[in-house]
Amino acid sequence: MNPILKNVLKFLLFLSIGVGLVYLIVRKITPDDWKNIKQAALDANYFWVGASLAIGVLSHILRALRWQLLIEPIDKKPGLFNTFCAVILGYMASYGLPRIGEYFKAVVLAKYGKVNLPGLVGTVIVERVVDTLLMFVLFILMILMNLNGKVYTIVKTKGTAFLEDKWNSYSHINPIIYIAIAAVLIVGAWFLYKKRDKLFGSAKKFIGNFLGGIKSVGHLKSPMLFWFYSVAIWICYLLMVYVCFFCIAETSHLTISDALIVLIFGTVGVIVPTPGGMGAYQYLVKSVLVSVLLISAANAFTFAWIMWGSQLILIVFLGLLSLLLLPIINKDDKTGIHTVENI
Repeated sequence: MNPILKNVLKFLLFLSIGVGLVYLIVRKITPDDWKNIKQAALDANYFWVGASLAIGVLSHILRALRWQLLIEPIDKKPGLFNTFCAVILGYMASYGLPRIGEYFKAVVLAKYGKVNLPGLVGTVIVERVVDTLLMFVLFILMILMNLNGKVYTIVKTKGTAFLEDKWNSYSHINPIIYIAIAAVLIVGAWFLYKKRDKLFGSAKKFIGNFLGGIKSVGHLKSPMLFWFYSVAIWICYLLMVYVCFFCIAETSHLTISDALIVLIFGTVGVIVPTPGGMGAYQYLVKSVLVSVLLISAANAFTFAWIMWGSQLILIVFLGLLSLLLLPIINKDDKTGIHTVENI
């Protein structure tokens, strides 16, 4: 299949998934709800949205600085401007085809930074490993901060009610269905047993790559600076959510702990293979604001779309600016590193 056609079909597939998720979110919204949502959007204080975006730009700069540290041991250090633009264009590409952004930013930097592409791909893998580790740490922190708090209470009460409801619903089902379910489970267990060597090998390879990525950080010239940048990036992500709370009156009382909850669920939404997490992000953020943090549906819906939409606008703006400036800045550059270090 033609690569361009293949990518177009992928984009349409992921876009349709995102649109489908958005439809699931909005299909039950009544005309009165839409009025409340519109009013919430009109009443929002967009100064705080701007502040959140400024913190977002800082996080992208920190990510570029961290990437430079990873590149330095394998090739010449690219300029900060080229690296920053590559990071931004990687994000923008992910709004088109999920997961392609990480490879695309490596291609951009290889072209304008004159850095070896295979080596860049390796650094991107290390970045992904480190970010996965830090997200896991934040998830554990969220659990510890809410052992007796909002998340625990909601999960306990609603989870128990959900299980009881399902038990009552299915308690009178024909026994033949239970036999069929048991048969499926047995066949599944047998299949996993037969494929155990392959599955174990894949898991072992994944763990090996994960640990290898973490160990490689220790061989950097400035490993402590690398970890400082990594932690600072996630602190910026947390502050982006917290600062944006102030744009809506009903969410302005929420705490940094609440922002951590929204960040974790929102990040999970972004991971879903839709353009920029479209649909999944809004659904999860809205759900956690309503169910866990007790925010009204209209304000929760508005907040989720403000957060996601403002970041989309920022990335598209910076991405188009990068596409315009990269060829100009690097026009007379023969090394790929002149430059912007001196601007």
